[in-house]
Amino acid sequence: MDQSIALMASEEMRKFWVCIREAAGFHLSSAECEPFLAFHRFVTEPEPQFITAWRADPKKERWYRLLVNGVGNVESSFACVRYHQERVRSIEAAAHACFEDAGVRDRLGSATVGGGNTLALDFEYQAYVLAYRRCLDHLARALAAYFRNDQHSFRQLPKLLAKAKPRLVAEAIYAVIGRHSTNFEFVLSAPGANSVRDRIAHYEFVPAGVLNISARGFVLMGGGEEIGLDASPTLLRDVLTRRTGELFACISELLSRFVAEVATNEVNQLKATAGPMSSDVPQLGRTSNTANDSQVD
Repeated sequence: MDQSIALMASEEMRKFWVCIREAAGFHLSSAECEPFLAFHRFVTEPEPQFITAWRADPKKERWYRLLVNGVGNVESSFACVRYHQERVRSIEAAAHACFEDAGVRDRLGSATVGGGNTLALDFEYQAYVLAYRRCLDHLARALAAYFRNDQHSFRQLPKLLAKAKPRLVAEAIYAVIGRHSTNFEFVLSAPGANSVRDRIAHYEFVPAGVLNISARGFVLMGGGEEIGLDASPTLLRDVLTRRTGELFACISELLSRFVAEVATNEVNQLKATAGPMSSDVPQLGRTSNTANDSQVD
């Protein structure tokens, strides 16, 4: 034990962990970590009554793990989305640099040339799309655990919430999903139509886009995001930055609303079992939907 403690405190080990972090690590920003930290604070400071009850019951303890560890899975899955977004940005920037450094702009005249080997960009785009859907499904599994349900599909989660109890919590989550779900159509198939995610996972190789160069510059055309076919941005990094922002906004609002409504439900249950609350009973959450709406908005 003494040797292990001395080893872990050594300068050599410090350098090793720093090197590993730089070579193989990835970190979200402080702002991106905050929704997950807020959830952790909710389930630990102090521990809610339903968590205490679950942990004390061997038959229900699994729901505690699925909820708490599940939110941890969401954080790691979101970091994976961010990682692939950054890889796309880096590759696209390198491709732009190749175009500028080669000096071919002035030789193109009015011509447009398409093609080139951009498979690495395709690989990262596909990985981004699959990671995006996985993150949503991990989120669904974590939230479903609160209702003691093994649902693991974000697309199917509203069906569970339509009947789940307690209704206060289920309806709040249902409303949040309704506000964000249209942003996720590229990874959630609608009846009779395959999403980009399903095409990648089951049917075909979907590229990030076809490289086109002209005197006007470097663009990607088409691909899974149908870049440049309408008024959409012509840089894939801009499209994915928007998509990642939409995913984070959904995660952040869902976790925030979940914490608020579960806390309110705890208060309501305490009132129901103990009768009128005296003024010295600590308040675990808000007591009205009006207050809740004003805080979220």
